[in-house]
Amino acid sequence: MAKLTIGQPEAVERLVVKLNRQAEPHPDWRRLLRATVKAHRRFHEVPTSDAHGFYHGLLTGYAVALKALQGKVLPPRRA
Repeated sequence: MAKLTIGQPEAVERLVVKLNRQAEPHPDWRRLLRATVKAHRRFHEVPTSDAHGFYHGLLTGYAVALKALQGKVLPPRRA
């Protein structure tokens, strides 16, 4: 697997595909899907790499929200 960096278009495309595939069967997650589509569209509209990094981070946050909805976020480990 190739290492992808923040804001790299290929990384964003993979993330969006994954978000859409996992959230599509759940109609109550439509709001998350709309936000994902909007952030993905804006990622392609902004001209700078800093802005690309921002939208990639936003999409990553949506991916974490999706994991939380799926119950896959674990509580922090205790030392």
